[in-house]
Amino acid sequence: MKKHITVLFLVFSMVFISCDQDFNTIGSDLVGDEHFDFSSHEAQLKAYSVKTEEVQTNNLPVNPLGIYNNPYFGVTKANFVSQVSLATQQPKFGTSVQIENVTLYVPYFSNVETNNADGSKVYSLQSIYGTNKESKMKLSVYENGYYLNAYNPSDNFQTQQRYFSDGSANGTVINFENLKRGNDGSGNSVQNGTRLNDSPNAAENDQFFFNKAEIIVYKTKFNTTTGILEYVDANDVVLANQNDASLRVVKERLAPGIYLTLNKAFFKKRILEAGSANLINNNEFKQYFKGLYFKIEQLPGEQGAMAMFNFSNAKLNVNYSSVDEGAVVGSAATSKSLVLNFGAGSGSNSVSLQDYSYSGAYDAGLSATNQVTGQNSKLYLKGGKGSVVYIDVFGDTDVLKPVNGQLVAGANQIPDELDQLRLKGWLINEAYLEFFIDKTAMAGTNQLEAERLYLFDATNQKPLVDYTFDATTNSNIKYNKLIFGGIIERDNTADKKGIKYKIRITDHIDNLLNSTDTNLNKNVRLGLTVTENINFINNYYYKSPFDVNNTPTVSTDDIEYFPVASIMEQQGVVLHGTNPSAADASKKLKLVIHYTKPN
Repeated sequence: MKKHITVLFLVFSMVFISCDQDFNTIGSDLVGDEHFDFSSHEAQLKAYSVKTEEVQTNNLPVNPLGIYNNPYFGVTKANFVSQVSLATQQPKFGTSVQIENVTLYVPYFSNVETNNADGSKVYSLQSIYGTNKESKMKLSVYENGYYLNAYNPSDNFQTQQRYFSDGSANGTVINFENLKRGNDGSGNSVQNGTRLNDSPNAAENDQFFFNKAEIIVYKTKFNTTTGILEYVDANDVVLANQNDASLRVVKERLAPGIYLTLNKAFFKKRILEAGSANLINNNEFKQYFKGLYFKIEQLPGEQGAMAMFNFSNAKLNVNYSSVDEGAVVGSAATSKSLVLNFGAGSGSNSVSLQDYSYSGAYDAGLSATNQVTGQNSKLYLKGGKGSVVYIDVFGDTDVLKPVNGQLVAGANQIPDELDQLRLKGWLINEAYLEFFIDKTAMAGTNQLEAERLYLFDATNQKPLVDYTFDATTNSNIKYNKLIFGGIIERDNTADKKGIKYKIRITDHIDNLLNSTDTNLNKNVRLGLTVTENINFINNYYYKSPFDVNNTPTVSTDDIEYFPVASIMEQQGVVLHGTNPSAADASKKLKLVIHYTKPN
């Protein structure tokens, strides 16, 4: 049995023994230092950054909304458009229908910090980006005016429709802004009408921010005479003083999120008074009511902030009062709710609209990247409409080939270094890539580096064997697969600045050097991205395929897609490349192979 199996056992044992420790320190420097008396080899690498340009953004598991001014990379503004689906198809509204209110709730990612004796909770928010995470913005919600196809009409609906970050599909940019619909003042839906979140509470529109406070919903009763909701006590008796918040009774406590009251007259006409044919099923309903368009705008003197959302957890409730159909004459009206759902789970399509302005430094860095030699001083990774890194292991020199256990002159489409290492018969104990962060580039105030990187097989667009075999888990699922790694290692300063990332590819390198299975020992190109969640390994498309081998007349070698988790993530990081400055020579990107020579 190979010795690297023993080492893997030690690594797994130490991880599980240390399960309560900070995840950033788990597994760092377990192998390859003074603890083990192994020989090591540093392999040749080519590495280069690639600008993604526009990327596919429909039906993302997690979507950004807001404005993120990244000190190094530039400014991203993210809007969002989504269909909604009837939770109950072909609804019956009854008679004497009156609308009570319309509420939209989209929860943030949050953690409970404190449980109070009165049942309330104190929360902290996750996945909020920006210098001031409570920076004010203008939020407007409209009816979407463009039907989002699930399948591509240009090929007779044979393939799934792709929408891209600029709002384009099938080569045409869709102007969601000009097609938006709103209220005409009387509840009618008109193109470019008034926004639907028209509450007098400015925190729901003109002074919107990502509020970490718990949302409290109080008990109310609908007054069918006045047409308004009134606060009631625990016995449903209307409070004499409607303005004294201390007298109100809590009906429900919600985790922090976007919580908006939308225009009642609009939804009464558009939904409750819609023809039955428009509500008979969700296919007809989505043709009739095409969803919602969320628009964010920057306010003077404010930088803005950005949050990540799982819109599958969002709910749009059209609350109304009516008398049930067939009820006895004189029956009282009762309160009901028509629920509209978001997300792929409800069959609703969505598109993340991302407008990104590259900073001068980032744009210049990507333009200067040397793709031909792959010997760059810096590498640039950023999510969304950003950049990825491609890595060729063992270089590309190919003037030798093995014959009868010896290398002789002649090319064989395999790098010479790999040919040489295969002849040595090493037992591979550990192999890892080490990516050091360029602290100068990432030194800006409130410049947060990406929390995790993901390394994958870019030739076949799939996970590496080391990812697949790593079954380690964490209480926070974003930090699963601890052995595979890619989690940032931070220093002990107050700012907790990033130092490096380490990704283990022991089994991948062992297969390259020692396996005789041609499905395992191919020297594939590696890809590196930031990731919003290490558990997402599906791929989405570039709008324009990347000609990685610079062969304009040949498209079969183009890279068409890359990990969707990079598109969801909005942060980035600058890394030292394979050819750093002399001052940073020790931080050179390297692939280190620790091995034992055969006896």
